[in-house]
Amino acid sequence: MKLLFSTHHFNLLKKLIVALQGVMSVKSFSLIVPTLARLGFAFIFLLPVLLHTDSAIAANSFPRYSVIDNNVRFWETIYSRYSTSQGVVHDSNNLGIVYEVIPIFNHRIPGASTFNKPLMKGIKNKYSRILNKLAKGIAPHSTEEKRVAALFGKVSHNRFKKAADSVRVQVGQKDRFLEGVIRSGAYMEEIKIIFKKQGLPEGLAYLPHVESSFNLKAYSKAGASGIWQFIRSTGKQFLTINYAIDERQDPILASHAAAMFLKNNYRLLNSWPLALTAYNYGPSGMLRAQKAHRSYEEIFSHYEEGHFKFASRNFYSSFLAAKSVAKRLEKDPSIKQDKPRRTLLFPLPGYIAAQDLCKHFDISPHTLKTLNPALRRSVFQGGKYIPKGYALRLPSTHRQKELFSKVPGYLYHNKQKTTQFYRVKRGDTAGKVALAHKVSLKSLYRANNLNKDAVIFTGQNLRIPGITDKTGKAKTISSNQHKLKVNKLPVKTSLSSAGKKGLPTLAGSKKSKPEWKNIQTARSVVMGELGVRNISGIKNSKQGTITIQPEESLELIAGWLKVKSNILRRMNNFSSARKLHLDEKIRIPLNQVSAKKFEGKRFDYHLETKEDFFNAYTIVGVRSYKVKRGDTIWEISKNKFDLPLWLLKKYNAKLDFSSLCSSQWLTIPIVKAI
Repeated sequence: MKLLFSTHHFNLLKKLIVALQGVMSVKSFSLIVPTLARLGFAFIFLLPVLLHTDSAIAANSFPRYSVIDNNVRFWETIYSRYSTSQGVVHDSNNLGIVYEVIPIFNHRIPGASTFNKPLMKGIKNKYSRILNKLAKGIAPHSTEEKRVAALFGKVSHNRFKKAADSVRVQVGQKDRFLEGVIRSGAYMEEIKIIFKKQGLPEGLAYLPHVESSFNLKAYSKAGASGIWQFIRSTGKQFLTINYAIDERQDPILASHAAAMFLKNNYRLLNSWPLALTAYNYGPSGMLRAQKAHRSYEEIFSHYEEGHFKFASRNFYSSFLAAKSVAKRLEKDPSIKQDKPRRTLLFPLPGYIAAQDLCKHFDISPHTLKTLNPALRRSVFQGGKYIPKGYALRLPSTHRQKELFSKVPGYLYHNKQKTTQFYRVKRGDTAGKVALAHKVSLKSLYRANNLNKDAVIFTGQNLRIPGITDKTGKAKTISSNQHKLKVNKLPVKTSLSSAGKKGLPTLAGSKKSKPEWKNIQTARSVVMGELGVRNISGIKNSKQGTITIQPEESLELIAGWLKVKSNILRRMNNFSSARKLHLDEKIRIPLNQVSAKKFEGKRFDYHLETKEDFFNAYTIVGVRSYKVKRGDTIWEISKNKFDLPLWLLKKYNAKLDFSSLCSSQWLTIPIVKAI
């Protein structure tokens, strides 16, 4: 078979294929194959090879379609013109329509969202009233009405009606974005290398500007963490996440994971606009969208299924804008970006205490944490060792190389420390618990996010900090060795002021509307009913009962139990689609792990969630909310107040969230980003 074109033509054709592949799906691309085939019959056989090379994946494949041009320009102004003290009032369906820019309270001001929410609601209502009036065919009379009508030109009454329901306020990002560009200097080049080695476009390295502004401590209320904002379930596919380390917090390790995730998205969708949108919306969701509408442009214009709303629709546009603005700022000589730090990597041959490691290498815990952001607070507090096999980063000096080869063998341990915890009984105080376990009250406070006025309650699990002996091994005192006095009077599990001598104590009952004198109490309510109950032997099979807590799923619980989730479904007569409900009780098997080991894993998981949250947010006050008819706890926590469910649960420990009643009062914490 004779080729009808030269090697030069072949290379040009290959580049054409790569470019075309970036702007259309495989199905669309197949339509032009007959035309391209005229160049040579052999092309048909070469096409599959050309389509799946790494160079194809790494092509410049971020087209700026005309249909999203207004959106890209809008996000460019958000990132470069308007600060976080400004709100841009706009039409969410056509980002080319901006009604006005209003001053708002900066997010760094305590309680800013409390003040901004009614302000934004008022401005949205103002424009909705004008647009509804225009939708009824009433001619504009006031200067304001004429200005709004002019923004739309000649449109139907239905368009005004749709616009009335689509008024939105976007907070500016100029100052936050600039801070992100400065921070990105420490990591950008290495991240680009990571993507290049995976055969991916280097431009993907700019995605964290959208996700987190390159803030290493970024943590969303939905549980997304790090500069790439991985949620736990997605992150665990590529990274190690436990109570000792969270690799989502390491910008380099997380970038390797992001590269793999985005590469998988591209292989599924064969389009970078779709693969990037899937980073926000999920690959399975985008596959459904692609099946319905094929091209990105059609999906952007017409797809409205499921949760494909404003954020997902605008994700690719915001990425293009962020990449453009960031590159422009990088070239600005007045902006001094952070510089990369040279480090050495040392895989650890065993488990080691952070305190011992800092002492041996003569570095501060702050330096260790800065170079190893994946290490969690539990490691620095002594609750956990730095894990075996962890690639430790140390300052790049000849002395550090020498010191690493001289680490004494006795500093290493064969096993990780287990989390020791104690379940609070009636009549306990934090002082009594500390005394019984021979630990200082201060260390107990620190290990459980308590303060001196904190309150503990019956059933709460308290982490007992370890005691280190002369050999460097951690010791703990069993709770059975020290019996604590239990009051005979019944005690409620709500929270109140501190007990005798200023020590945390169990709270008394409270029938009135909730009032919180100490806003730090939320941090004290670390754990609730996490214990296994009603353990019984059934034909050589141990079983127990647990109460479902926020953020728990059958898959998560099955992982702690080392069984498949289908076993839990059969034990509880759950259908394949059945989801767990907060505060419901389910049966669990205890064949593979003991009740104590299960409780330990569960305890660590919930501590991780809460510590991550309080590393990024603080409580600055509380408010009260009266439950309305039709309210669900999910609606209240996610939509009305944008709070994690566990936090709402901890502020309302007495309430059964599975059966809320109208007119009940809830205590709502006011959260501020740190």
